[in-house]
Amino acid sequence: MIFRQLKELIKKEMLILLRDKQTVLLLFLMPVALILFLSLAMEGVWTDKLTGRKIQLVIQNESNSPKANLLEEKIRSNKLIEEVTRPAGMDDDKIFAEGRAHAIVTIPKGFDESEKPVEMYFDPVIDAGYKIATRSLIISLTVEVVMGIDNLETVVANLVTEKKKPNKEFPTPLQQNVPAYAIFAMFFIAIPMSVGFLKEKKDGTLQRLFTYPVNTNLVIVGKIVPYYIINVFQFILMMLVGVYVMSHIISFSFNLGEHRWHMIPVTIVVAAATTGYGVLVAAFAKTTEQASTLAATGAILMA
Repeated sequence: MIFRQLKELIKKEMLILLRDKQTVLLLFLMPVALILFLSLAMEGVWTDKLTGRKIQLVIQNESNSPKANLLEEKIRSNKLIEEVTRPAGMDDDKIFAEGRAHAIVTIPKGFDESEKPVEMYFDPVIDAGYKIATRSLIISLTVEVVMGIDNLETVVANLVTEKKKPNKEFPTPLQQNVPAYAIFAMFFIAIPMSVGFLKEKKDGTLQRLFTYPVNTNLVIVGKIVPYYIINVFQFILMMLVGVYVMSHIISFSFNLGEHRWHMIPVTIVVAAATTGYGVLVAAFAKTTEQASTLAATGAILMA
């Protein structure tokens, strides 16, 4: 008897929910869009981390003296530096405005006589880490030339050693974004859920249901289960999209890892949290407008 009542309550709620096709589509399409666009945005950053972005420099040798020429050659031949040729008639500000280089290094006249130092002019929006790395690299190469040292790194290696953790792997943009935005989007189920609760409360549907010989808790469970099921399917679909669709659009693969079965308890718990959040919003909100605002704002803040 109880299971039959629960089945009918779930069926009723599913029919109501599926009538709002725009909301259901939004729940599935929004995370797909977030995953796609944010993964594309992070693609360059991830490539830089993995391969190491070269420092793009414009080199100006105004001295052409032996030491200046040696320094210019050392800068050009360094594996971390990519030389950029200055286009004719283009000043420093325009080079940076068009994103052609990260910095401009000028070896002035009088460098050999130690009358003038090497000048570095950086792009104002360059990342602070790259700025420090560029400055350190140019300083070390300049010290090699001035002090007559063949390779400063060899000398420093006897004083400072670097230890690296073996087999360090960086997660790809897809590995970060697919599970992250799948869970983020799951919390938006609270919007249709809380609005549905308040609409039925306002038009008297809930009150009529409570007059039937049906347990109150059963009515609540009957309303929660459909949203819980949609949440679970939402997460599963996002994983499938990541594995079979996104990996063909973005140049990175997405796999579920060695312990993929660990996602089952995570999905179960997160779906319970999102539906519980929907009930909480419905309990505090007085109108459907309040419910929509509270549910959306809360989901964004918790992200």
